[in-house]
Amino acid sequence: MSSTILDLQKLLDVSAGRREADLYLKGGSLVNVLSGEIYPANIAVWQDKIAYVGESEKMVGKNTKIIDARGFYLCPGLIEPHSHPWEIYNPVSLAEAALCRGTTTIVCDSLFFFVHLGAKGFLKMVDTLDNLPVKIYWMARAVHQSPDPNEEEIFSIANLQELYADQRIVKISEINRWPLIVQGDYYLLEKICLARAFQKGFEGHTAGCSNDHLNVIAAAGADSCHESISADDVANRLRLGFWTMLRHSSLRPDLPELLRAITEMHLPTNRMLFTTDGSCPSFIAREGHIDGMFRMAVKAGVNPVTALQMATINTAVYLGMENNLGSISPRRQADILLLPDLERFAPHMVLSKGKLVAVDGELTVPFKAPDWEEMGFTKLPGPSLFSNPSLFGVPSDGEKVFPVIHAVSAAITKRQDRLLKPFEGLLKREDGLLYCTLMDCCGKWVTNGFVSGLGQLEAIASTYNSSYNLLVLGMDRSAMALAASEVAGMNGGIVLVENGQVSFRMPLKIGGMASDCSFATIVSEMKELEKKVRECGYLYNDFFFTMLFLVCDFLPEIRITSLGIIDVKKRQIIVPVNSL
Repeated sequence: MSSTILDLQKLLDVSAGRREADLYLKGGSLVNVLSGEIYPANIAVWQDKIAYVGESEKMVGKNTKIIDARGFYLCPGLIEPHSHPWEIYNPVSLAEAALCRGTTTIVCDSLFFFVHLGAKGFLKMVDTLDNLPVKIYWMARAVHQSPDPNEEEIFSIANLQELYADQRIVKISEINRWPLIVQGDYYLLEKICLARAFQKGFEGHTAGCSNDHLNVIAAAGADSCHESISADDVANRLRLGFWTMLRHSSLRPDLPELLRAITEMHLPTNRMLFTTDGSCPSFIAREGHIDGMFRMAVKAGVNPVTALQMATINTAVYLGMENNLGSISPRRQADILLLPDLERFAPHMVLSKGKLVAVDGELTVPFKAPDWEEMGFTKLPGPSLFSNPSLFGVPSDGEKVFPVIHAVSAAITKRQDRLLKPFEGLLKREDGLLYCTLMDCCGKWVTNGFVSGLGQLEAIASTYNSSYNLLVLGMDRSAMALAASEVAGMNGGIVLVENGQVSFRMPLKIGGMASDCSFATIVSEMKELEKKVRECGYLYNDFFFTMLFLVCDFLPEIRITSLGIIDVKKRQIIVPVNSL
């Protein structure tokens, strides 16, 4: 306690001019997101805190570092409220990419890491990230995003209590299985009430939710929703009390439509936020992070100060952190951007935690990643388990009408019943179809089927999918066995086979979902695979999202899962899973 009081005294001494500031930004134009004004001001920083904002220079001493801010706007660092840091990148490489673009705080979904590492292992990983130049907070899931045989054990009350007690966990992450809330599911409501006891609210994930069902989700206490796809959706959620995130992602680039809620419907923005919702690396490299959304908003006619409020103070208030983040004012974190203008939004300098961390888009500080190998991620079985081509077909002694998964977009599917004939004990693939297999990462079960609408891939195997198992697609079962064995041999990743040979290999050493490479390397590798699959006839905007969501049981209409091939809307198993 005494050290806390001493630190406060030193901060006050700097603010009053009795002590030297560590850093002093002189001559800039402050964008005050609290008052909505822009005016000349200097900023004094002590350690990682803002000590003073105004005209005084009494705290400038011989050891104070002075930054000449003349000609620059001084803005708070941006805040990303909803991110999934395993979209091939990992929390460190995502933070690197976001920080040089002006995002100084990221709130991350913990699901993937928690499922793999457990509560203690996940919190140990979080400890290793605390000293990064960017601030990372976390959201904890209350339930799995899809039913899982081990869900009750993984998401036990004891495990969740351990997570919710940690101050770095700020929310329950999106509950995409919202029908359970509408049904009043005791198991889920118990987790929501547990989180409330720790003063943590929860995120809604209300895709396809009617107004009546939105009322039920709001009554359950959902704080926010990021699933608006129209301006009317934004209005409906605001009217029911949701903090409403305007999303612009590689899967749902909806911001131009959502901004109509501001520019045409003239709705107040004080409960609106921006989110990139786990966009893929190439999208961030091309369009930016939260900074890119700011540019789009200003170009659409949103006042720059309003847009900045949506990216800073609004988010801080939503998170309950406005006393520490989101504005340039005394006592807050010294997260400050120096911007040449408020249209291009390209930071000349980025300060985070009171330190200069990036200049003109280049990082000036090192990022130390944890030793991912030591974290304890699941190991795949050896390659020999996947080497039998017969594993990748649907057993049948006669012709059969089979429910084919037909892809109609990068993420949405439709059921197509096809009459297929047998060949050597397996249903024979027809033109336009690919064999489709999902295999347990521990080698316990397999689900087999067919998919169409994804081109003519000889074989691709990937652990990058939302079930965290091994997904294998292809025209040739021997090539599929080769691709699967190669993925197992490198303990997770993506392998493409063409002309009987491996033509692309991307190791994903972090649990088969994320790379330990730099952000730039990841972008380059993803572009290479996207080019190859397009040459094989893939037509949609994001092949990585196709792999990610083909196994999801919360998107319509037919999916391949650990339970078998299922009809999502009817909640029916159409083709059962088989034991390995």
